[in-house]
Amino acid sequence: MEERGELCAFALEGRPQNLSTAGRGVRLSSSGESKIVLRHAALVQRDRAAETAGPKASLTIARRLLGDFVFMKGAIVAGYAAVRGEADPFPLMAALANQGHALCLPQTRGDALVFRAWKPGDPLVVGRYNIPEPDDKARERRPDLVLVPLLAFDAAGHRLGYGAGYYDRYLREERAKRTIYAIGIAFAGQEVGELPREETDEALDAVVTETGVRRFKGS
Repeated sequence: MEERGELCAFALEGRPQNLSTAGRGVRLSSSGESKIVLRHAALVQRDRAAETAGPKASLTIARRLLGDFVFMKGAIVAGYAAVRGEADPFPLMAALANQGHALCLPQTRGDALVFRAWKPGDPLVVGRYNIPEPDDKARERRPDLVLVPLLAFDAAGHRLGYGAGYYDRYLREERAKRTIYAIGIAFAGQEVGELPREETDEALDAVVTETGVRRFKGS
């Protein structure tokens, strides 16, 4: 059975904070550059950003998000199992679970994402692309807030992902039907000057890093 939170995930009118300019102005894009090249460069930059951020970055990200956003009672929050040097949302998800929020993680099914119930300590299975995900038996949920992994982001809220388009398709379909928010979880050094955007790309509402919170126009 599918579960749905009764209220919106959070209020975007939090305390304003400035994101560090650590990665700002770095350009990974040009008119003739392919996204394959961009992704390779972004992977290298993310590794450097993670090293700069340090081992406690995920805890700092959790504190910044919890201190800046107001989560509504009943909100369902989707995270992800970090791989390949991604910023880890699990400390944040553990805190949200302690506050009584229902959690879920993505599972790939063909070219679609579904989200299934998960809580800290639940076992995960290795899914497509060797990413840990919930078992098929876990209850399907429709999150109000999606924490999104990324390779890079820019000042307009555009995100560079891995190229399969799972999050873009899910957000586009769900935003056409209901209110759903997407927050990128990243290291400050993953910010770049500008990313190319395609018509199918879905912008983020905000990005949270170890140095601050960035909200984007229209969110």
